[in-house]
Amino acid sequence: MDTLAHLRSWRRLPWLAVFVLLCTSQLALAQQAEPEVDPPERVGHLSYRQGSVVFAPEGDEEWVELPQNRPLTAGDRLWSDRGARAEVHLGPATLHVDGESHLGVSTLDDLNAQFILMQGTVNARVRDLAAGENFEIDTPQLAFRATQPGDYRVEVDLAGGHTRVVVHSGTATVFGEGGQTVSLGAGQQAAFAGRSLAPVQAAAWRPDGFTQWAAARNRAEDQSISARYLPRGVVGYQQLDGHGTWSQDPSHGAVWYPEVAAQDWAPYRNGRWSWVDPWGWTWLDDAPWGFAPFHYGRWATIGNRWAWVPGRMAPRPVYSPGLVAFVGGNGIDLGVGVGPAIGWYPLAPGEAWWPSYRASPRYVGGINFAINLTRYPRGYPDHYHRSHFHGVTVVREDDFRRGRHISEHWRRAQLANFNRGRIGFMPERPDFRDRRGDRDGRFPQPRLQSTPPRVERQFRRDQYVRPGQQMEPRRGQDRDDGRRGGWDRSDRNRAERDRGEPDRNERTERTERERGAAARADANRNDRDRNDRADRDRDRDRDRDRDRYRAERERGDRDRADRLRAEREREAGERAQRSQAQSPAVREQAQAQREQQRLQRDAQQAAREQQQDAARARQREERLGTPPPRSPVQM
Repeated sequence: MDTLAHLRSWRRLPWLAVFVLLCTSQLALAQQAEPEVDPPERVGHLSYRQGSVVFAPEGDEEWVELPQNRPLTAGDRLWSDRGARAEVHLGPATLHVDGESHLGVSTLDDLNAQFILMQGTVNARVRDLAAGENFEIDTPQLAFRATQPGDYRVEVDLAGGHTRVVVHSGTATVFGEGGQTVSLGAGQQAAFAGRSLAPVQAAAWRPDGFTQWAAARNRAEDQSISARYLPRGVVGYQQLDGHGTWSQDPSHGAVWYPEVAAQDWAPYRNGRWSWVDPWGWTWLDDAPWGFAPFHYGRWATIGNRWAWVPGRMAPRPVYSPGLVAFVGGNGIDLGVGVGPAIGWYPLAPGEAWWPSYRASPRYVGGINFAINLTRYPRGYPDHYHRSHFHGVTVVREDDFRRGRHISEHWRRAQLANFNRGRIGFMPERPDFRDRRGDRDGRFPQPRLQSTPPRVERQFRRDQYVRPGQQMEPRRGQDRDDGRRGGWDRSDRNRAERDRGEPDRNERTERTERERGAAARADANRNDRDRNDRADRDRDRDRDRDRDRYRAERERGDRDRADRLRAEREREAGERAQRSQAQSPAVREQAQAQREQQRLQRDAQQAAREQQQDAARARQREERLGTPPPRSPVQM
């Protein structure tokens, strides 16, 4: 009996194995079918503000002061107070916002920049449009879309119920909610009311103070020194001008030295960490220049100074919330001495950064452009700045989660405890239910001269127009369910699926994905070619200037040698003449005086030559925009 039961149990085992195999395969297929959603590769940055500018992230119903260097992403809304002005930098585009303007971010990623202007005036400088890229501003009356790089202005008259579009340069298309379109070229303007592009006879637009201010800001960006070393796709690059110096390093290439006065300054130490969806913990630096160097590139120590190393960059680098390696976990205090702590240090040039959120291999490769991921896998423990302890910062985990300023709470870690921490440890998401009590005063109540509009958790779909899309029915309107002659689109899709054919929506999505992939590939190829040409031109100009400087220096050396030789010959002739006319004692005294005079002349000549070398170095710096290369200490 036992043998029979044993045989029966073994007979059931193949079926059990098949069942387990099917479950495993279904789980694997489900994991493969689950899409990987990458966070946006581009953000906005409030690079300049004049007056009070408040914001509300998606899901908030309260206006608060916009923190310094907080990234702007989809769902964020801005309100500029009366008399205030703001500049939002997007890399290849810039928005200038006038006073009493209500602007929202609808979509912002590598190929889409869509905004919602509910009230006020915006000037848009579109510097570059990649293939397939969309730059769009939606208003309650229309949808504006730039079709070429240029300068544009969009005004929303809330009281008059119309929107004016002015094209300074470039071309644009204006859409109504029913698919109506109007194309505008350089020097043209138009005003529309309603949602069907009904023209309005309004007074002709004339330049004002806001236009002049926006033009001055654009000129300053055009003349940015940092643009000589960085691609213009780096968000916030122009803030580096005036806050540091650029130089050339033999090991790292172009480097930027910040002007800092704080004692024990190190990257990611003067600011705070804040939770920003969808990236999670994001570094907000206190410095006015503290956006680009903490979300792109790496940090190195050259000699006894910290230097930001952009490294080799794509034309549009991928944004990162903070290029550091975290250490903590396991309840270790890391030397703080009061409870669990967390520490971090900046990554050095060439070291890979691994996100704590889900991301595709394409995204990880883009954010680590030209970096060997195999050499620096996830959890790599031997980073340069971990062993060189001057870049390590440690705080209590409670101070970290509450967003307190690191410069007021950081401590030096103990090496033994710090090495026991786990690489890649990240604190949990903070609890935002008690927003006022958990902010520790870092979002003060804004002081406004004008009353901002009521802020909702998000923009309603019926508040603005999207190009080529039918609006959702408003109150008092009938809903169009898509039926035509008793035939519904869902019925057509169902019939196509029954025949084994992909439905219309699936075919459209597939076509759009293929078209978008082809457009991105073309854009990346064009950007690489343009970047390579710019690098070759920059190298050619640098070599030409170096050769010119060397030739000038050699010519100056020859002139000085000829002049010194002539002076020495003249002095020898004078001494010979005087020696013939004077007694030996007088000749000895005169010779001693002449020797002393010669020594004085040599010292004066050496001082003059040093001053001339310094003057030539300054001239070269003004001509090249960089100081002469020096010999920094190798890391």
